[in-house]
Amino acid sequence: MLAQVTLSTRDYWEVAVALAIDLAAITLFAIAVYFRRHTRKDLAVVFAFFNICLFVTVTVIEMTEVAAALGFGLFAILSIIRLRSEPFSNREIGYFFGALVLGLLNGIGTPNLAFTLGLNALVVGAIFVLDHPRVLSTAERRHVTLDSVHTNPETLRRVLAARLGASIAECTITSIDFVRDSMELEVQYVEHRPLPDPVPTMMARVGQS
Repeated sequence: MLAQVTLSTRDYWEVAVALAIDLAAITLFAIAVYFRRHTRKDLAVVFAFFNICLFVTVTVIEMTEVAAALGFGLFAILSIIRLRSEPFSNREIGYFFGALVLGLLNGIGTPNLAFTLGLNALVVGAIFVLDHPRVLSTAERRHVTLDSVHTNPETLRRVLAARLGASIAECTITSIDFVRDSMELEVQYVEHRPLPDPVPTMMARVGQS
């Protein structure tokens, strides 16, 4: 038997305000922050759509008389769902979790509108600051397949640095194939940033005149 949903005018108004807050927050989160920095449209769409769907689901659960039963059923279904397209990096898992938190926060809501706005600003502001390239300059981590085998660690680092154009912070060999002359590695590296053009000296200017 379907649960009966009874809404008052105030309930509709609260849902509309919560939806507006959630849409604004996920737009800043997925588009203004993630997409502009990492330019992956597919994941930005996934973050935004998952957030909106979670908001709708939690809102309906909150308004029904069988909220507890539906809630346990929802999380039981979510527990068996796996994303099989490609594995997420640690950064992308963080963004995915942030989109989930925003959907839950705005779907459930708080009695104080200002407090809800503050929590949304906290989540969006935290990812903006923590993922800013000028705040935390961390090394990138990639799985690399090398078309040659090097058993000397120093030689391996020099080859990887030349191929990647970066400073190698750490490299771990996961497999070696002597038949095909290849090796698999997990490489952590820091990309070289291009130096600004040097300012012409007075001597150079005199020479050009």
